[in-house]
Amino acid sequence: MAARPQHPMLARGLARFARTGEISLQLMTQLRIHARSGNHPDHAQAARLTRYVASRGPRLGPIGENFGHACHQIDRADLMLADLRQRAWEGTPAPTPSWPETDGPQIIAAARDDPQGQTVTLILDATTANAVIFAIAGHADEREAHLREVQRHARTWPEGSYGRQNRQAIAARETRIAARLRAVEHAYQAATDPGISFNPSELIGAPHTSAPMADREIELE
Repeated sequence: MAARPQHPMLARGLARFARTGEISLQLMTQLRIHARSGNHPDHAQAARLTRYVASRGPRLGPIGENFGHACHQIDRADLMLADLRQRAWEGTPAPTPSWPETDGPQIIAAARDDPQGQTVTLILDATTANAVIFAIAGHADEREAHLREVQRHARTWPEGSYGRQNRQAIAARETRIAARLRAVEHAYQAATDPGISFNPSELIGAPHTSAPMADREIELE
């Protein structure tokens, strides 16, 4: 629901809920409206979230940072357990993992550090390199999703406020990290596909921000 265009009050409530688990009065009101509207595209999700809100009772305050991510991990674990129970009931063996490969060529993973040039050279076999790039691209996706969430939340703070400046600092940091991850991904694609050109200067170089950095979400790059 939060990823789709919503009423501003609902969007702010969903963003806060996904970030901390807090359920505001405005969020409860908007959820009831959507849950009672049978033709609303988010009817089913709003109804499910309304039932969850009711199960919380009076305990509607914040639960913890990255609440939405923790819920996502729990949902994935529940789906995996449900699948295992179903397979055990039907006597169906679990599928053999197809990726990453359970077997393959010899693993080659070497690194050389150049302190003077401030570079690190990695030498990987093709299969390992594919796995590494897959992980890097996934992490870049997570950083970019967090960037969009922070930017959306920053707009709810008054112009010039500490909260807005702090979120802008977080967004700038996420932009720089995502750009470096994408640079690695694009460099690999250019190396393995001669038809792809790559210019790292187009990805790296996000402006540095001097905004306040005293926030729990701030972390070292």
